[in-house]
Amino acid sequence: MVGINGRLRERLDDTNEAGADDAEEGVVEDELDATELNPEDILALAAKKARKKDLATVDHSRIPYEPFRKEFYIPPPDVAAMTDEEAELLRLELDSIKIRGVECPRPVTKWSHFGLPASCLDVIKRLNYTSPTSIQAQAIPAIMSGRDVIGVAKTGSGKTVAFLLPLFRHIKDQRSLDQMEGPIAIIMTPTRELAVQIHRDCKPFLKVLNLRAICAYGGSPIKDQIADMKKGAEIIVCTPGRMIDLLTANSGRVTNLKRVTYLVLDEADRMFDMGFEPQVMKIINNIRPDRQTLLFSATFPRQMDSLARKILRKPLEITVGGRSVVAAEIDQIVEVRAEDTKFNRLLEVLGQMYNDDPEARTLIFVDRQEAADNLLRELMRKGYLCMSLHGGKDQVDRDSTIADFKAGVVPIVIATSVAARGLDVKQLKLVINYDAPNHMEDYVHRAGRTGRAGNKGTCITFITSEQDRYSVDIYRALKASEANVPQELEELANGFLEKVKTGKAQAAGSGFGGKGLDRLDKERDAREKAERKAYGEPEEEQKAAEEATSTKKETTDDMTFGNFKVEIKRGPAPDSSKGQLGDVGRKVNPDATDFHAIIPINDYPQKARWRVTNKETMVQLIDMTGASVTNKGIYYEQGKEPPSEGPPKLHLLIESNEEWRVEHAVREIKRLLIEASAAALQAEMRNPTAPSGRYSVV
Repeated sequence: MVGINGRLRERLDDTNEAGADDAEEGVVEDELDATELNPEDILALAAKKARKKDLATVDHSRIPYEPFRKEFYIPPPDVAAMTDEEAELLRLELDSIKIRGVECPRPVTKWSHFGLPASCLDVIKRLNYTSPTSIQAQAIPAIMSGRDVIGVAKTGSGKTVAFLLPLFRHIKDQRSLDQMEGPIAIIMTPTRELAVQIHRDCKPFLKVLNLRAICAYGGSPIKDQIADMKKGAEIIVCTPGRMIDLLTANSGRVTNLKRVTYLVLDEADRMFDMGFEPQVMKIINNIRPDRQTLLFSATFPRQMDSLARKILRKPLEITVGGRSVVAAEIDQIVEVRAEDTKFNRLLEVLGQMYNDDPEARTLIFVDRQEAADNLLRELMRKGYLCMSLHGGKDQVDRDSTIADFKAGVVPIVIATSVAARGLDVKQLKLVINYDAPNHMEDYVHRAGRTGRAGNKGTCITFITSEQDRYSVDIYRALKASEANVPQELEELANGFLEKVKTGKAQAAGSGFGGKGLDRLDKERDAREKAERKAYGEPEEEQKAAEEATSTKKETTDDMTFGNFKVEIKRGPAPDSSKGQLGDVGRKVNPDATDFHAIIPINDYPQKARWRVTNKETMVQLIDMTGASVTNKGIYYEQGKEPPSEGPPKLHLLIESNEEWRVEHAVREIKRLLIEASAAALQAEMRNPTAPSGRYSVV
């Protein structure tokens, strides 16, 4: 049977290892031929494909790494002449810079003091960067002195430029890349949007320095990124999962980490908080140990210190303005109100904002992807032009939403915290926490989307009395930034602390723990559960495993299902508009086809269901196979059955007058289900303790 054609593979087969060996493809082809459309069998193949994407352990003692230089900074005479007291006074003036570590260089206040190439200084002047910000003034000399650095500064403070300028100097000191050599610098971020933002900040410098940078993230075709990698690039800005995909593609022949000497983890706290630690550590362990490593973020919880010690060597910790602090330019307002009053209050705030400033942008945060879409519908009914931004949308839609938001085409965006991380919009005047953030670090990051680069902004937070466990962190954030604390919030926080003292409530965890400290305790059980689900362990054992994580109210899409087969039948399909398939008789239809097949897809992972039912996929399948492919039924949650008079479970109906066309379509859908299930399985294995819900954040 003919496999998926090149056009469909290029656009849809994002999870396949592009360029894999013919023999390897043949094995998968043979296994697929022998597999009925059974989710357990398909998930077994998916698990096999997922295992191929595991990085092999590197023995660095056996690799003859080239020597490299990382100390470039020579303090100018006036800086070198500073006394320790003068340096401390300057740090105090520069937003109270605090240093942990020994032999930290003195801060500087002029771009010319860094010893940067003239071409870099020309770009800086063209970008109207008048003088270094506080984090740049201290971090750049430290990095260019060859030190590992932890940089902690508020959002919008210029952290990106603080690690980019030393990066360019570091790369230009080394020999040029030979053919098929990997990058010299890697910048890892937790989200696609932040990766795109950093890559955009690189671009003004790349041409004048004759350097190349690649932005690699999930949700965009890996085939294009592999082609870029083969051309060679000194810099890769990436998300951890996609970097592993590139390193394992084509049996590791696409790129490698042998030349990497400069590593940056941006938004490092959130990267580990979101469950990326296993992937990040796999990548780091494959990079030469004497590399230069930098961690940057707006917050750095103390729980991160132990992780930092694993990957940094005698680091300098540079903190600007204190840990976890909202910028003084942001006016913070917290309102304690009932859930049913939030929407009317939102309308009131938006009406006032756009009456005062029609050009302003507003970012509204909610805690779930489904909530974002629901609020979007409600606001559009009220006449507000808005869009939603979350991990449930494909990358093209997300990029388009951000571009429209920045251009002012859409003045309001409703987003989840993860999707909006790194979002930098100059006209963003108002942030509304429609759903209260569940930890202090998230509050700081949300508020930091406005008031950037010294501009004024407002952050309004709604919190209900039932969310009292979140009130303590919000209270702490307000106090840390010396903002006004409303009496209602203080009473809510004090009431919750009293509950904790009496044992009536459990204290909320820090942002490092995601949904709470219990996440760390249950990580092992959750990982084992993911493996049981993938390989179809008996129900009794699976039930026992589920009891270990019974605190979760909802679970992600299950990955083991009952057995079923797809049969190609003669004659037209039965009418499935009511009840179960086959419960009602056929209608007389002059256009009825000679052959049909029904593929149940309701119980596959959400990612797999979306893959085979989105409009673009279906158009491609119809064009390629010549069969009719129709999406029928509705989605029912795991374990629920359709009512007797209700619509059937979600399924695809394949119809044609020629049997081979139906067979062809069934086969291609089977293949897409395998690939999408592999991606879903791999995501769950990498991050088994991610927040649950109808959608999974990617």
